[in-house]
This record gives sequence, C-alpha cells and structure tokens, in this order.
Amino acid sequence: MDILKSRRRFLTGLAAVGVFGPLTQFGLARIALAGQSQQAKLKVVFFVVPDGLAVDSESAYSSDGRGLWHPSANGLDTSDFQLNEVSQELAAYKDQSLYLRGTILGPGNEGHNGWTWALRDSQKKMASIDVLLGEHIPGTDPAQRSVFAGPHAGIDGTPWYVSWSGQQSGGGIRTPVQDPEVLLQNLFGTVSREVREKQVRNSHVFDPVLADINEMRGRLSGVQKQKLDTQLDAVEQTLKDMEETLPPIGECAPLELESVPFKSAAFRNQVQASHHQVVATALACGITRVATIQVGRSAESLNILDVSDVTNPHDCAHRYAGLAVWKKSRQWYTQRVRLFMDELARHTDPDVTTDSLLKHTLVVFTSEMADGAPEHTKDMPLVLMGGASGLLKSGDGAGRYFNITAQGDRKQEGNPVIGNTMVDMQRIWATIAKAAGTSVPYAGNVDPVSGIFTNV
Repeated sequence: MDILKSRRRFLTGLAAVGVFGPLTQFGLARIALAGQSQQAKLKVVFFVVPDGLAVDSESAYSSDGRGLWHPSANGLDTSDFQLNEVSQELAAYKDQSLYLRGTILGPGNEGHNGWTWALRDSQKKMASIDVLLGEHIPGTDPAQRSVFAGPHAGIDGTPWYVSWSGQQSGGGIRTPVQDPEVLLQNLFGTVSREVREKQVRNSHVFDPVLADINEMRGRLSGVQKQKLDTQLDAVEQTLKDMEETLPPIGECAPLELESVPFKSAAFRNQVQASHHQVVATALACGITRVATIQVGRSAESLNILDVSDVTNPHDCAHRYAGLAVWKKSRQWYTQRVRLFMDELARHTDPDVTTDSLLKHTLVVFTSEMADGAPEHTKDMPLVLMGGASGLLKSGDGAGRYFNITAQGDRKQEGNPVIGNTMVDMQRIWATIAKAAGTSVPYAGNVDPVSGIFTNV
C-alpha cells in the first residue's frame, strides 16, 4: 500500500511542477496511453447477480426452458428473437448483444455453492477468468489489473465471492471492495496539499518516491523484501514509461461521490450507481481494462426496497411471497446491468477517443445460479454485450440468439427445449480468453466455442 501511495504522490508531483501542464490526477493516470496511435484495446467487465434470473417456468420446479429469461427465437442461431420478461430490461442494448443458450455451471445441481464455480474452472482450483485476463491485458496501473467491486456483496459477513486468485497467484478467494468511496480512493488515491507543497520543493520529482521505497526496503528482509523488489520493478518500469510519454489524449474527468451508508437498503440504488461510476471511470482513464461487479451475494438478505420492504431477495427468488416479487426482483438485478451499460456509453474510450467506452468493452452478464427456486445451474443465463472492439459476433447490429448445445460437452437429462447436451462454462471463459489473446490454465475440456467472436 505504501508503494501505491508513493506512486500516487509521484503522479501528483508531476502535475505540481508543471511537467505536463495543468492536468488532473485522473488525467495523469492515463499518461502511459499518450502519444500512441488510436488503437482499439478490449476492456472486459463481468457483471454477476445472485440467485439466478428465472430460467424456469412459473409453475414447475424444473428446467423446462419456459421461464422469464431466455429469449424465444426462430432458430438456433438467429437475429430473429424476442426478449423475455426479465431479459426485456436489456432491450436498449439488444442490437449489440449475444444471448447464449445451453451452458452448465459446475455439476449442475450445487445450488448456492455456484459462487465457488461462477467465473472459474470446473474443478474450482484455478484463478477466475477476470484475474487471468487482468494479468494479460493490464491498464496503466499494475496494481489494478482486475478491479473487484462488490456493491452489497457480503455486507452481512458471508463471504460468498465469485472472484478467485487461484493456485497460480497463491490461491484464495478475493474480497470485493464494498464501499464505493474506498474503491474510488484505491483506484485514484488522495494527496494532501501539504504533500504537494513538499514535492514542489524537492529538486527532483522522483525523490519522494525513491526515498519512501528505499526506507521501506531497509526495514524488510527475506520474502517480504523479495515481494517489495518485485513491486519495485513494476514501479521502475512505470516511471520509465512515463518519462517517454506525451500529455494524455481525451478527457478523464475527476469523480466525486456523495457519502452514504453503503450497507443500508435505503441507499441501495445510490451505492450501486456509485460503483458503476467508479468502475466506468477507471476503465475510461485506462487505469484498468478488466473489472468484476458482484451485486450482493447468493442467498442475500438485504431487501431491495424497489421490490419489497418485507421480503428479502433470496425469498423472492424462491417465490415464497408469490410470483410478482419473483419477477420484479429478477428484473431489478437486470436493470442494474442496463444502468451500467448506460454509464459506459457516457464515457469516452481512452484509446480511441472518437468512440464511446462501450464500443470497446465486452460486458459479460450472468449469475452463480440459473434459477433460485430449484437452485440449479443448468441452462445458465448468459449474455455478452457491448461493442467489444468489433470482436463480438452479435448479429451485425441486429442482436443475436445462439443455441450452442451442438457444441456441448456435458451430458444432462433431457431439456424439453434445448436437448440433452450443454457446454461447460469453463469453455466460455476459455473462449473469451482466446479472444483477448491469451488462454486459461484449466484442466479438462477448454476447447473454445466457435461462432462467438470474430477472431476465435
């Protein structure tokens, strides 16, 4: 953390001495992108909501494929499809969406344990796809390779989180940042006036950074010193890059958030929106190119006041209070991702400043469960959205529905709509990884699914 603070002081120091003119700290975060040609760079956001999106019917506790999520389509691969009662909430982005049908997560019947598989391999041993992508396509801040935002995720002390560092990175579940103000600080930092004045008096803007790091190194030894040296290599490379750059292109406006109780149901919508703003701003500033937004957690208990002030979301998913709040709660979650898409559309892309951020972002929307009543993970809700720098095959501007069961690798009991084979979700992650120019270190079948991206 001290190293990151030193780096932020360094950035502010550059501004203070006028090296790059009157730039904001947010603009400085994009310096590493300056002077380059406007070459599109893919950004990826995983948006995960809890307890499924109602893929089952209103009357049957079985995956009969006639629920409220999956579109109805006139073909297995077609742009002639109609959104359902829940997916209809994304109608504004239908023309840049690919609705996938026929995936399975984990064993298919693990219920709320789906969060342990959601973005990972089928053996749940390795890093989740967001972490793997972040290692391969970093932004300007190496400490923010994969941002993990958690509006209301685990605020009750139940750490059911969907992002994992995996064995490659030492193992372990990642904890999302729940407070959007803390997330903002972590990404952009704050520097006092006293520190800025002190930096101006220094003969060289590098001095405060190097002094802090060397002082810390003198107090460490062994493994801790090794870790610091590793971080120091990254900082030195960043400094080298900055020395060779020009002022940043485009605009990276500062962001201010209103301070509200981030665990309160009364401020649920506002806290969610603040997370959207911080993540979108980080992407627009080039700080990171990969993020995960986990809304709540599986079996969450914090009421959604827009849905019900007496029935929590978990009970709504089980239809304990009737079908109306079941549908309304699933619609509320889906509305959140639509609002996030709106936020991306408002920002300018940091790499191609004539385009919106959304044009070069792939948003992956799913859940850790298919349906919260029978608690299964078969025929998962999954839609890929956004311009994705032209890589996503979303029907040439008309939107697309794609039943991928013909490429299935998992045998399942017959589904009356889609048949008896499904695609393991780890193959979807393998496909996204390949589209981004990397691969997944997962055991078992990692054959990419064809027909999703133009380059796979």
